[in-house]
Amino acid sequence: MNRTATPFLLVLACLVAPDIAAAGVPSPVNSTLPACMALCPFGDMTFSVTIRDLANNPVVNSSVVITFENCSNGHVFVCPQRPNDPYTVNAAVPSIRMFADATGKVTFPARIGGTGPAGCAAVFADGVFMRSYALASPDQNGNGMAVGIIDVDPALFAAKLGTVDPTADFDCSGGPVDAADEVIFNRHLAHGCDGFIDALPRSTWGSVKSHYR
Repeated sequence: MNRTATPFLLVLACLVAPDIAAAGVPSPVNSTLPACMALCPFGDMTFSVTIRDLANNPVVNSSVVITFENCSNGHVFVCPQRPNDPYTVNAAVPSIRMFADATGKVTFPARIGGTGPAGCAAVFADGVFMRSYALASPDQNGNGMAVGIIDVDPALFAAKLGTVDPTADFDCSGGPVDAADEVIFNRHLAHGCDGFIDALPRSTWGSVKSHYR
């Protein structure tokens, strides 16, 4: 072997090695994550992320975990695992996990209720921290259901109107809680872990009593 080629090969190996090591390692900078986290116990407020590595390539089959273990206020409710849930629930942490598809994307139809302050929820991909969030939900008191008339969720939300409380920022505006957030909140009233809770969320008390007899 030509001795003059040896230093060249060593330099080439050093240049290539970092690229090889970087392949498949999730990058928070290159990945795409939502501006906020807003979830509903009914699972119809989805949360999507696309995981890419340091070379900006999609990380196929990346293990993506959303954890709520820092939500010490006790207002987060992770609905019990169902057979048709596309994610896995770890009730002990609590957290949920899904695996990214061939494009590095994963969409959680997360059945989660309750609220939590900034940094309460966190997203990890293959163990790499991606981003933390406050948690917003129409289930403002964290009992697994977003119900009007017979619960306090509307009152809790109304108290946040005009504030910059992220636990009621449903449109991810980052600004004051306003009419746009209220529209989204009202759209998800009567939603719970087990489906629709109150078929008449905007009816009078008399109608509700009649409904539940």
